[in-house]
Amino acid sequence: MKVVLYDVDSKIPNLALMKLSSFYRSKGYQTLLSKKPRLIPADLYFASVIFNSEKSLNQVERLTELYGDRITIGGTGVDLKTSLADEAERCFPDYNLYAHTQYALGFLTRGCNKRCAFCVVPKKEGHLRPNYSTFDDFVPKDQQNVMLLDNNLLAAPNANDLLEEMAKRQLNVNFSQTLDIQHLTDELYPKLKMVNSVNSRFTRKMIYFSCNTVKQAKWFNWLSDELRGFGKGQVTAVIMFGFNTRLSQDFAILKMMKKLGVVPFVQKYQPISGVPARIPEDYFDMNLDEVAEFRFRSNGQNGEKFFRYVSKLYFNRYGRYYLPILKAIYRYNNKPRLQYYLDRPDLLSVEMYKGYL
Repeated sequence: MKVVLYDVDSKIPNLALMKLSSFYRSKGYQTLLSKKPRLIPADLYFASVIFNSEKSLNQVERLTELYGDRITIGGTGVDLKTSLADEAERCFPDYNLYAHTQYALGFLTRGCNKRCAFCVVPKKEGHLRPNYSTFDDFVPKDQQNVMLLDNNLLAAPNANDLLEEMAKRQLNVNFSQTLDIQHLTDELYPKLKMVNSVNSRFTRKMIYFSCNTVKQAKWFNWLSDELRGFGKGQVTAVIMFGFNTRLSQDFAILKMMKKLGVVPFVQKYQPISGVPARIPEDYFDMNLDEVAEFRFRSNGQNGEKFFRYVSKLYFNRYGRYYLPILKAIYRYNNKPRLQYYLDRPDLLSVEMYKGYL
């Protein structure tokens, strides 16, 4: 007996599929992982979809063409209601499905009490549930690297105990979904400092906080002393753009993080079902030259995402590209690409941008 598990778009090993693999292996099935929608003879078929993107949905369509109603397709990208059966949910992940040994991954808590319009967690998982599982439920005995998938761990009433346990076990912890700086209390701060928080590659110390709104950004300024206490260059703010902010707001957040010595990591809003981006019509409410001169940390690869977003939005609004922003995109990487635009002056703004439009 065979079960085929399709990982449509996961960037990391898919926890749900690894639990399904464990569940069906315990029933005597052979489990096979596939990342491409190809026809494979088997008894059962499952697919997990994380992102509601065109590419992912195209693969879902292909799987449906191949198997019809013989395949069960779930995941945040297609369905917020379907979840694993309790018996499967309680299974220890089958890391062998991915031949994965770099780190363990799982949840200690589930859900979130916030109701952010851009987030699917409250709809999918409901209110914050502490004590969802323990490290022993998903961490192999010889594994010290742990990637946590919790959405708001610091808000959990047992956060203090969880942080103490991480430090006691001497785990290397990656808070992959970031932490909420608004819940960094005087009690939790020293406990969090004791945790060896690391980047997603588990190669260096790094702690991640989310910054999804202008209001949230103010907390970074209020807790600047605490942020410095984590160490120079060891705090990253994951900054969302492309949902409902103006350029001046996006830029104010970037400047604040640079001033505080916090590493900005920008991420564009990925629309969830029924919640499109709400970009204001007056998005361009400041001088673009000032934006183009901004220098991101490192060689600019992350910052290029933001500049590309600004450039594309500018073109869609005004029918031209703005040269200083194009230069910012290719400041460090793929420099020859800029010549494509220089050779096509009809695509560029005729006059220098002088201010508000």
